[in-house]
Amino acid sequence: MEKFVTLEEVIKFAIEREDTAYRLYKQAAELSTEISSKKMFDELAAEEATHKDVFSKIDQDKAENHRLCTLPESSIARYLADVPFRPDMTYNEIIGYALKTEENAYQLYKAAAGMTDDEKLQKVLMTFADVELGHRRRLEEIYEERVLTEG
Repeated sequence: MEKFVTLEEVIKFAIEREDTAYRLYKQAAELSTEISSKKMFDELAAEEATHKDVFSKIDQDKAENHRLCTLPESSIARYLADVPFRPDMTYNEIIGYALKTEENAYQLYKAAAGMTDDEKLQKVLMTFADVELGHRRRLEEIYEERVLTEG
């Protein structure tokens, strides 16, 4: 990954990443054979589309003043095995798949923030990481409620 030089480069990178995630989740929804799987992937796609829209309208001043992550970094996603996508995934597998995807996005933005010396860009990238961390936390709550308790 190259160093980011301008805010525009960071925003372009974020928009491309969110668009890729959106297309992945839409494809997964189309290929899913179970209604619950399709619904979950459609919801994730909608959230990624929202992220793309938010990033395309980012206000630099607001990003610079954003309070950084307050959620703990420990994650269920770190302990899950990678699950390859299959059209017949179970609900539990979908949650695991999504958790891994969001964890990877969080780590990517966090690493990118460490690759620039520009404090403003670091704050913007950590804001992006924070968005993914929140998304991952939402999925962890679903995982804890449905997968760990229902098996």
